[in-house]
Amino acid sequence: MSTDDRTIYQDMTLDQKKKIIKDLKIIHPNFSKALKSIQKCHESLELSDDPQCMLISGPSGSGKTTIFDTYVKLNDKVEYDEKTGAKKSILWAEIPSPIRISTFLETMLERLGDPFPTRGNIGNKNHRLVNLIKDCGIELIMLDEFQHFVHPENQTINYDVADCFKSLVNRTKVPVVLFGLEDSVKVINANQQLNRRFSMRTSLAPFGIENNERKKEFQKLLTLIDTKLPFTEIADLGSDEMVEKIHFATDGFINSVMKIIREAAFSAVEKNKNSIELIDFAKAYHIHSHILKGADKNPFLGSGNGSKVTITNVAN
Repeated sequence: MSTDDRTIYQDMTLDQKKKIIKDLKIIHPNFSKALKSIQKCHESLELSDDPQCMLISGPSGSGKTTIFDTYVKLNDKVEYDEKTGAKKSILWAEIPSPIRISTFLETMLERLGDPFPTRGNIGNKNHRLVNLIKDCGIELIMLDEFQHFVHPENQTINYDVADCFKSLVNRTKVPVVLFGLEDSVKVINANQQLNRRFSMRTSLAPFGIENNERKKEFQKLLTLIDTKLPFTEIADLGSDEMVEKIHFATDGFINSVMKIIREAAFSAVEKNKNSIELIDFAKAYHIHSHILKGADKNPFLGSGNGSKVTITNVAN
């Protein structure tokens, strides 16, 4: 189905089309809601001396890192003052694994430009970190992979690091937004003060098609993506057939959805097609089948979701 406003893609170069596909970012309602909640935390000290903190949790592939990166890109500002030195609005970091107090503090110090983040004892590092957060004018702390506070093998919480983190929040009075897998909730709930402090919680879930309301939500997402792709004709990604096939392939995880659509779109533009075709999706699934449901369950080939198919024609 062609529309007049899509004729702009006719004269675009291959590189221009590829850039559109690469840079494609869809602000769906859950994504937008999360960004607004982070902004609310960021601005909370304007309303109260008590910082508002938040936990964003969800399974791998639910879009946490994309939300993290997007907010940092839009809001992190670095300025340099001759008298006071560097000013940075957001302290953002990925929590290391395995986590220890020393590695936690060193990671934060390094992100703030401390020239010797490993120097000194725990108390000295903690003191320097608190002072640096204040001196740099940090307005918001964002930490990814918060589930690393939980030991991956025995599932025990590192209470020493959790107490150190709690002290940092209390001493700096800076809003904090945490990102992590579902285990992150255990750390917050296990500490009464952290539980009170992180009163805002957002859980990101994959898109579903188990009922009409959820299916329409996913359908709306795919239709929006379809309109943003650089083709003169849309691929009707919002059709019942494509909704079911893409959901089967990705289980509704936004990262997998975008990965398979991008791959299919790259395949189509390289062949100078006017739209993505089913074979492009089949090739995209084949390329990423190891993180999806396996090469023998390609829903874009054969009849019916999950059917056993031969993929030799897709590999090329």
